[in-house]
Amino acid sequence: MNSLRRLSITARITIGSLIVAALFALVAVVIIRIGVSSILHNATLTLLSNDVAAPAQSLASKPTGPFDLPGGGQELAIVADDGAILASTMPEGLEDRMRSLIARGPGVRDVQVGDEHYVVLIRDVETSNGTMYVVAARNEETTALLLDRLTAALLAGAGVLIFAFGGASWLLTRTALRPVSRMREQADRIAASTPDEAGLLPVGPAQDELSELATTLNDLILRLRASADRERQMVSDASHELRTPLAVLRGQLELAELDAGDADALLHDIRSSHSTAIRLGQLANNLLELSRIEAGPSSGRIDWRTLVDELTDAIDRARLLVSSDDEATGISVDFDYDPRRRPDAGSRVALSPTDFGRILDNLLGNAITAIRTSPESHPEDTVTATLALADRQGDGGEGGQEIVLTVRDTGPGMPEEFIPVALDRFTRADGARTTGRSGGGLGLAIVGALAGAAGGRVILANAEPSGLTVTVRLPLRRD
Repeated sequence: MNSLRRLSITARITIGSLIVAALFALVAVVIIRIGVSSILHNATLTLLSNDVAAPAQSLASKPTGPFDLPGGGQELAIVADDGAILASTMPEGLEDRMRSLIARGPGVRDVQVGDEHYVVLIRDVETSNGTMYVVAARNEETTALLLDRLTAALLAGAGVLIFAFGGASWLLTRTALRPVSRMREQADRIAASTPDEAGLLPVGPAQDELSELATTLNDLILRLRASADRERQMVSDASHELRTPLAVLRGQLELAELDAGDADALLHDIRSSHSTAIRLGQLANNLLELSRIEAGPSSGRIDWRTLVDELTDAIDRARLLVSSDDEATGISVDFDYDPRRRPDAGSRVALSPTDFGRILDNLLGNAITAIRTSPESHPEDTVTATLALADRQGDGGEGGQEIVLTVRDTGPGMPEEFIPVALDRFTRADGARTTGRSGGGLGLAIVGALAGAAGGRVILANAEPSGLTVTVRLPLRRD
């Protein structure tokens, strides 16, 4: 068994085909031999019946003879009721056993005399002298020889067919596995090439198992490439974005070393270093979070009630952020939703509660930061989050419903030319219209990635007369 496992698939299929073909051929030879033997035996019985027909008719009319037995190699005998042979053309071996054959009554007997095998037919004839018997015999040597030659011919033909079947099986297997060889060669080229040069495995025109395998492997290759691209992108982004704050932190620490004799200056340097370290931590966390989101769709599910709970919790966190920041004092944070209009009980958004809360925190924090850092802020500035249910709108015109989250603020808004790229990572408009300057330009990118993972989208638009409106549309799905 171990030696077979070391063979190629072609060799194993060919050997298996030869074994199966040999078994079928052997069974076929046996069946044919049995069938031909039965036919020959029936033919022998027919000949024996014909042999005894004429003598039996003559014996019935002339029981005392003379008995004119036909020649031509026919083996016949006329036997009296007491076993006496009245006339015979049979060999001596059969004549010697005639009394025992007659004693067993009429019928067909198989008799072995020395090396000879005979089929004997005994027919009783009622005559005026009592019951007499006509006995006919046929030597089975010719039949046996015929069967032996037929068997040899069948075995020889079966052998030729088996080897022909094995060769055909080998050729067909090689042809069937040729796409696998091409896939392996292409896989070797993919492994030896750079990501930009690598292609995909060839998919044949036939919708067979090999095409399905190639399609599955191509999907795997694409996912692995996407994962590798995300890793390279994260490393590139991290190296690019971390370089500046690390340099700043190093400078602040060097400055703190120089200010070791001045307690107030040293405290200021330590606080600045701490702020920079917090920014580095936030940037690293955002990078990891963005990589996690882009790695695959969310497995969470959130219903309408949990959405409302997350909305109120996010508003509380935003209000706490405003109250703890002297520069943000006066910004009003509020929310709105229609409690009478809600989706079906079995409808869910494909996000976890934590991810939906992260969308809210990023958008609310972004709006608060934009107002706080704006040189034209007013005491009546507001940030409002609205949660609503709407009919789904899509490019394909698909039906259903969706959750619409809208965050509006009265801040400075965004430059129109920046809005198309606002969801890209590490992009900043004038005024750093992202989740704070410490966020590294990842806040809106995380929002866009989370919405995309749930099958939704994010729309940004400047409001009139000022401010920004961010609309997040998340489709509802049935459990």
